[in-house]
Amino acid sequence: MKRSTCAARGALLLGMVASWASAQTTFPFQLRLTSTNAAVVVPNSATVAFSAAIGQSQTFRLTATYSGSGTVTVPQSPQLFGSPDFTAILAGTPPITLTPGASLIVDLTYRPSTSSGANAQFNLPFTETTSITNPPTVSQNQISLNLQGTAPSFVLSYVLQSTLNTVPLQPGGTIPFPPTLINTTSQANLNISNLGSGSGQVTNVTLTGSPAFTLVGLPLFPVTLTAGQQLQLLVRYLPTAVESDSAQIQISFDSGTPVTVNLQGSGVSPMFSYNVLQGTQSTPVTPPGPISLPDTNVGSASSVVIQVQNTGNTTGTINSPPSLAGPFQITGLPLFPQVLAPNSRFTFTLTSMPTQPGTQTGELLIGADLFNLTGNGLGPDIVYSYVSGATTTTLGPNNTAVIFSPTAIGQTGQLNFIITNTGTTNANVSNIVIGELNSPFALSGPPNLPTSLGPGQAVQFSISFTPTTIGLVNGTLHVDTITIPLIGSGTAPPALPAYTIQGPSGNVAPQTQSVVSLKLASPYPLALNGLLTLSTSGNLLTDPAVQFSTGGQTVPFVIPANSTDANFANQGPLLHLQTGTVASTITLTPTFATQAGNVLVTPSSPATLQFSVAPAAPVLLSVVPASESASSFVLNVTGYSTTRTLTSVTLQFTAAAGFAFGTSQVTINIQPAATQWFQSTASQAFGGQFTVSLPFTLRGTPPAGTTLLQTIASISTTVSNEVGTSNAVVTPLP
Repeated sequence: MKRSTCAARGALLLGMVASWASAQTTFPFQLRLTSTNAAVVVPNSATVAFSAAIGQSQTFRLTATYSGSGTVTVPQSPQLFGSPDFTAILAGTPPITLTPGASLIVDLTYRPSTSSGANAQFNLPFTETTSITNPPTVSQNQISLNLQGTAPSFVLSYVLQSTLNTVPLQPGGTIPFPPTLINTTSQANLNISNLGSGSGQVTNVTLTGSPAFTLVGLPLFPVTLTAGQQLQLLVRYLPTAVESDSAQIQISFDSGTPVTVNLQGSGVSPMFSYNVLQGTQSTPVTPPGPISLPDTNVGSASSVVIQVQNTGNTTGTINSPPSLAGPFQITGLPLFPQVLAPNSRFTFTLTSMPTQPGTQTGELLIGADLFNLTGNGLGPDIVYSYVSGATTTTLGPNNTAVIFSPTAIGQTGQLNFIITNTGTTNANVSNIVIGELNSPFALSGPPNLPTSLGPGQAVQFSISFTPTTIGLVNGTLHVDTITIPLIGSGTAPPALPAYTIQGPSGNVAPQTQSVVSLKLASPYPLALNGLLTLSTSGNLLTDPAVQFSTGGQTVPFVIPANSTDANFANQGPLLHLQTGTVASTITLTPTFATQAGNVLVTPSSPATLQFSVAPAAPVLLSVVPASESASSFVLNVTGYSTTRTLTSVTLQFTAAAGFAFGTSQVTINIQPAATQWFQSTASQAFGGQFTVSLPFTLRGTPPAGTTLLQTIASISTTVSNEVGTSNAVVTPLP
């Protein structure tokens, strides 16, 4: 809308500039025209362009400012010559006197009564008196403007694309679309023509009512139409049902009342109905049927009459004769194409000629409608079939065996086996068995035997296949004297999901117990047997104390089907193990196998849990005096060294109250004895454990009534190896 306003303003300025060359340079007034959206200074005798819709108006205010040095007298009201659609109103009552810089105002209004262009001449006489001469000069002149007015005038019409005739359309009128086949399209052009003398705007076009009508390719509104210009709108009608449809289009303009256009259409369609005539009986049938023909002895024939009728509301055409697939025949056809007016009909004969007992099927195509045909040949006929997944397979020359889909070990594949009497007399079944003992094939839900199957009757039961080995498996199904091969194949069980062994990590303390568990990342569908193996590695011998709480370095576990947690030796999901007293790396490695068939499912690179007992300073567990006498005792020092080495033992003696020692600390080199012990066969059963027995004989003369042993209050003991020094154990002496 802002763009249109600027265009109108530009036209006004150009019109006024065009007359500038003829203006009088000594004219004593500055003339300024203003409207609601424009202001411009114009010369005398300029042309002013107006534009308004019929019945509406446009006003310019003329402000004339005296630019001379004398006085001006306006003796009378403005004069207008030409079209009465223009008016000029002077502000104030003549005579009006103006001094330099003073102004007068005239409102110029255009209110068109027709769409034709209008012209008028505006004159406002004045007298100017100047005092620069003696006597003063008096001159007569006038303010003059040429007024031009235009008005838009919108007219509607439409063109149906089915006729290509332009039809005038009054506001509130109707565009009648021709009867239209459903799901096809009829179109019309709605024309909005500006037959006036000036520009106008179409501000909006909206559609309400039935969704069968749509406006296609609407422009961006508002749209400015100059005089003689036309806007075309495409209206599309797409009926989807046999019914009447209506809608309304509302057209809005920048001036004037919105206009409504009505849309009217109807969907039509031929509709073919079908009846099966047999004797005096008429039976309606709709696609896909079925159309059932009478039971017929093999080698004989029976017939029905098919009636085709157009029950729709417009003419329909069937271009080609009906066609058949199956053991049937058509006779008595009329000539084609058949053009059927509403309620018109034709007939033909459909004949069944069975060549074998049982159900005869086929298809009948009439125009675009497809029917299933069924008929019975009289006589017994047993057919064997099976359903696997969504596929039904009938046994015969090309399919002589029941084939199961490959099935993973531990899983069960199942299919339905069907025995059908497709004939028209009873069929007897006396025996249904699997031919092998201990077969992976099994029957489920067989019928009570013997059983009799009437025409079209069937019995069904399930055959299951549960493989325990990988590879091809054969079996047989016996139905009375008929032997039907059964073929299946066992495949590897599903891949084991990821698993985690939870327990200690990094460096762990020696001679401790840790808790271990094993968990699958997701449930496994089969029950699993497993074995968790503990192994050690390092530069030292293996400590036999490194074992599971169940004893030994292997422990069995099970994971029930569709679960995740391992149950160790039927004791639960948590397993304890001892870390021993020797520096080494401990590794836990699991293996997995299916309980059914004992098929290994251990990953090629199984995840393990690994942790270490690091080389460390010795650890003292106890220091106990023994064989005590008045002047001697034996100190038994017990502990373990993860390096299986000892270098020295240091004893710090604390004197009893009132006594003192010359030497209170003693360090003893025990490396030779320790090396001899840890290299002995006897030590291998104890890992890094040791007991050092240190005999002591005391010398000296104690006070009367006191033994030498009583002069010692306590002994603090530490043991060292090449890594460091142990904890200190303080042992009191009696």
